[in-house]
Amino acid sequence: SLQGHDIREPDAPTQQMRQLRFEDRADGSIAVIEFTSGQQIDSVVGESGFVRGVLRGLAQERKREGFDGARPFELIGHTDGRLTLVDPVTKRKVDLDSFGPTNATNFLRMLTIPVKEQK
Repeated sequence: SLQGHDIREPDAPTQQMRQLRFEDRADGSIAVIEFTSGQQIDSVVGESGFVRGVLRGLAQERKREGFDGARPFELIGHTDGRLTLVDPVTKRKVDLDSFGPTNATNFLRMLTIPVKEQK
């Protein structure tokens, strides 16, 4: 049975992949950490309901299955321009484009924002 999985097109090949961690900050923002460098590359502030909703869903699923937030998520840009956010821990996958281009833009920025060179 295909519980929790929509029947969907196979994903186009990966063009770009970035491992990210998301950390709640005291001011209510969410820090976006590029996992390999440990650098904060972006911040989710204000409403950003879509981003928060996606991350909350993934985090709750981890909690339910008894995992913590230590391992990174994989943000994947495909050759056909689609974006998916994958949790390698729970195997959960979110097609970010299915929610409309405006919503996907925030995640696209997290994928393409350059990481500062370490001095």
